[in-house]
Amino acid sequence: MDYEAFHDESQASGYWHGILLVPMLSKARVCELLTKARATTRYQAPLSMKRVSKPNRVFDCAKAWLTIGLAAMSSKWGADPIPIFLGQAKPGIWEYTLLREQLGLKFILFRERDNLSAMNLHTDYGSKVETTFRMALKGGLHFMGDEDHPIAIQRLHFDGHRHYHRHIDAARIVGRISGLRGYCHIANRPDLVDDASSDHTRGDAQGYDDCQLLQLSDLLIGSFRAALLGPESELRARLSYSAASLLLRFAQGPARMANSRWRKSFWLSQCYIEDGTWRFQPLEAEAPDYGTQLTFLQ
Repeated sequence: MDYEAFHDESQASGYWHGILLVPMLSKARVCELLTKARATTRYQAPLSMKRVSKPNRVFDCAKAWLTIGLAAMSSKWGADPIPIFLGQAKPGIWEYTLLREQLGLKFILFRERDNLSAMNLHTDYGSKVETTFRMALKGGLHFMGDEDHPIAIQRLHFDGHRHYHRHIDAARIVGRISGLRGYCHIANRPDLVDDASSDHTRGDAQGYDDCQLLQLSDLLIGSFRAALLGPESELRARLSYSAASLLLRFAQGPARMANSRWRKSFWLSQCYIEDGTWRFQPLEAEAPDYGTQLTFLQ
């Protein structure tokens, strides 16, 4: 299946890559749901976890988007549809719909433990990001794909290039991936990378739908990170309930996930340099106790 990959980053307690894989056949439908949530919450500005500071329209839209994104990651379709919240239409009244289709989103969360500080052989910040992104992408593709479910990446979207002080170097990413398994493929095309802004209000931004999916990637990083490390506030905890639900299942081991609707829908890992050598280990999925709030994802 052909996918586009949407990358965002976070630098809280390490350097985090978030890579959202969106099947090209499902992209329009996912964006349709995100747009509906914007209309319901009456929030049209750029959306990110940093913008969520109080229970207002921004929070409502972020919560709606996270239910959409996580539900769209379902990989096994059962008889029961998944509820998707579309935002608070009026105080105390949330609109929702039932997702009855498999949209096939996948998510990679990869942490460089030391915030790239030990990568002394790399000359600039951009090369550190490209190198660790390559590790994240390869590991995630190997885990989430297989011979019966091949993954072909047709486009790579990065959340702007200005903070790298140069454009993303596709050759450093694709040209240096070795040992990629046969069911994984990255297209060789001159327009593989789009690293324009994710702010859809800017004249130099990526296409509107691509901006929305980059903004969704930002929210997914924030919610998974809060579920793993503990939320910074009660408000962030409310945004990470659904991610925490997935992580609690993940912590129960492969047998539990084999029967989950979210089997092979997300991959969590981290790396660090020790004695000059890269070390890799799973991100410990020890989600905090959210009590009776973990009722959304079944």
